[in-house]
Amino acid sequence: MQNGDMPLKKKKKPAASRRNPGEEQRKDAEEQRDGGARKEISLGKDGKSSSIDYRFTPCLESFRCAHCGKEIHPEGAGSQHRNHCPHCLYSLHVDEEPGDRKATCHGQMEPIGVISKGDGDWSILHLCKSCGKLSLNRALADDNPLLLMQLAVKPLSSPPFPMSFLSHFLEEKGK
Repeated sequence: MQNGDMPLKKKKKPAASRRNPGEEQRKDAEEQRDGGARKEISLGKDGKSSSIDYRFTPCLESFRCAHCGKEIHPEGAGSQHRNHCPHCLYSLHVDEEPGDRKATCHGQMEPIGVISKGDGDWSILHLCKSCGKLSLNRALADDNPLLLMQLAVKPLSSPPFPMSFLSHFLEEKGK
């Protein structure tokens, strides 16, 4: 679990709390689970929370997506570091560096694009809706393929030139 993933409390939430999954996830950010038991978060000398370091430790915890509200489980991701919702691809801004859990923003990270790396892997480009930070997160095996493709073709739907220019260019190329 990396950017955007907060552990899910197992007990049932009151109906009022379920209506706002983002607020629920921000409250969950104050607590971490370790092997099913609650772990106290201690504050370091810098006043920031310190908990499990997910840069080096696999994160296999479930969480509730702050955007779509679905419960997310780590199984099927193809990674030990789930960092976004496989249904809506949103994440949560919780890291300054991947896995450190030191960010104080906790804003929703909107998926705004994808990149294809030389090795064939895709990464999702996220933009924090609160502070504007950009981050890349590896696309995972169970991510919504339709949303990934929509992000991939998004630049084609609004090219940086008029479509008539493309027609003219193709006509000239054919001569």
